[in-house]
Amino acid sequence: MSLPQTSIELAFTQLQERARRDPAVWLEFQASLIEFLGAAGAPMEARNLDMATRRHAEWFLLERPSDTLDVAPVAAYGIDPAADEDSELGQGHGALLGSFASVFEITGVNSGEGVWVRDLAGLGEYPLEEPDASRALEAGDMLVGRVFPVGDALYRISHASGFFRDPRLLAAVRHDLERARTDRRGVIRLSQRELESMFFGVPIAAAKAAGGVHAPPLPSTSQSAISAARKSLAAGGLDPSEIEDVMAELASEPFDPSAVLPGAGDRLGEILARLAFETDVDLETARRALAQAWPELSAPPAATQRGAERGQRKSSVGRRAPKVDRALSDFDARRAQGADLDTLFAELEAELDLESEDTSEDAPAPDFPGVVGAMVIEFLWDIERERGADAARELAGIANFAEYAKAQGVFENLGERDLLLFACLWLPEHASSADEATRWFHALVEFSSWAEDRHEVRLASDLEATRAGLAQSLPRICDANARLRARLGPLAPGGEMLGFEGGRVARTPRGEERVVSMPKDAAAFVESGDFLRAESAVGGEMRVVCVYPPQTVRLGEID
Repeated sequence: MSLPQTSIELAFTQLQERARRDPAVWLEFQASLIEFLGAAGAPMEARNLDMATRRHAEWFLLERPSDTLDVAPVAAYGIDPAADEDSELGQGHGALLGSFASVFEITGVNSGEGVWVRDLAGLGEYPLEEPDASRALEAGDMLVGRVFPVGDALYRISHASGFFRDPRLLAAVRHDLERARTDRRGVIRLSQRELESMFFGVPIAAAKAAGGVHAPPLPSTSQSAISAARKSLAAGGLDPSEIEDVMAELASEPFDPSAVLPGAGDRLGEILARLAFETDVDLETARRALAQAWPELSAPPAATQRGAERGQRKSSVGRRAPKVDRALSDFDARRAQGADLDTLFAELEAELDLESEDTSEDAPAPDFPGVVGAMVIEFLWDIERERGADAARELAGIANFAEYAKAQGVFENLGERDLLLFACLWLPEHASSADEATRWFHALVEFSSWAEDRHEVRLASDLEATRAGLAQSLPRICDANARLRARLGPLAPGGEMLGFEGGRVARTPRGEERVVSMPKDAAAFVESGDFLRAESAVGGEMRVVCVYPPQTVRLGEID
């Protein structure tokens, strides 16, 4: 009997939580996000951002040797002491240990049960137990991601993996890996970070405004990206006339800023396939360089061409519904016959039950859960580009704000209350030390200034009234909480919020007096005006379980 997907997810969640509780490892985790995703480009849509952050977590926890632990966290932490190897959690941990990432070509399909895949790097053949996905997959499709052994020689693939249906891209990848295998004289193992760079890391020059994601400005000198592309092709042995032919061909087709992976199923993909067969150009380097140059070389894409000309591109395991395929097939056929595009799109909207998008100034901003995470990645990319990698790593703690605000769907709706809920409540409950609190709050201040400067979202102005006070009080507060956690263990839900008056006296919001107790080493950091979360204890006293800064009072003063 094979291991269910739920067991893998249970073990993965538990492993990530153990890393979260290790301050040094968790700081590495946050700082490594920019290392994994790359430093240039614009944020991605929420769906793709979720998959990218899951792939980052898989890489960090299952593959990357930790500077703190010397090995990957999955090897360092072992099975949870409360579980054994035969338990659901233990078996899930074993699947994590046995997992690996690669590029897989589907070689056979057993609809409703699974597929056979060939590892194009390591050359092994593996049966995947994927009953749902098998109904949509076809021989010749390509999966890029991590597989987990689930028993009986079966595997499952991470659902954060990429899915591509493009014979030209498959041929180019085969050719590149075969050449690399010749050079290395043996089996190739690809890291998940290499796969991210090869298949998902090409920067997007702009993002859909309708998605609420803002793209960073293009380089001030457009010639720089074009020059870099020319140099990349020249390094692969192309002569100047061949290089200009490539650039002219790429310029002949408008760049689609909403494309998830430039180079898959488009004009760039055709060029890369030809370069793979006819030249010694390094495909990954060329893909990156040409993708960056493409927006500069071509005219802006016509709005009416988006979507229909991306027919073969997909970004996750799965496939469009047959109704969508039929509608787009009819669209392409009638367009080839010269039918009017406006009429065709009106019919396509009706066929797919789509409503025309309201683009008026009065239209409400679209709800886009995950947008804060997208903006955080854009912020870190900007910081690395402008100040360097060390500065981006120092500010990587802003990922905590993205975690806190992950349900927020409209970036422009963030305001003072969101900032204070994070800084006054979430941060004291999660930061493990004064140093960590300082880093996280400094990152919030920097992010707020960037949001106001780059996107006119007034976060810095909203934070101004409490910024100096929080910078002073949060390290003290988190020192107190670190001592409470050492004695009481992880913070649990529940308790009553009290205003501390000094000594052992605190009051409820209704003015009722409470007698509180806390360890002396924690009490040394608590001051009158702070807020306490306390729970009933023996003798009628209230035991303090968490401390919050005095600026928390502001939450009761704002709308």
